Amino acid sequence: MAEILNKILDRLDSMDKRFDSVDARFDSVDARFDAVDENFVAVDEQFKSMATRLTNLENGQQSLQLEQSEMRKEVAFYYGSLMKKLDETKSELSSEIKHVSNIQKQHQDVLEILNEKQQ
Repeated sequence: MAEILNKILDRLDSMDKRFDSVDARFDSVDARFDAVDENFVAVDEQFKSMATRLTNLENGQQSLQLEQSEMRKEVAFYYGSLMKKLDETKSELSSEIKHVSNIQKQHQDVLEILNEKQQ
């Protein structure tokens, strides 16, 4: 019984580690979005002061939009992966809980039988 509970706790720890990993990935994506935002600010300042470089700035903006699109795809992928892992973990945990409940019921049945035999 304790072994099963330890396994459940280990799985919960594993889930925590997975969530920490995903959080780190989201932090990385946030930093990249911040960098993109800073690039947009720099582009706006250059645009105001240098009208002759308009074509180059438009190309830079397209590049940033493509990068942002890729980042959105990555975030969607990580989010989808996280939700899939969460569903898998929920299913596994539910199965383990049912298993522990069945074992507890069997133990109770055995105790009742032993109790009846002693009387």
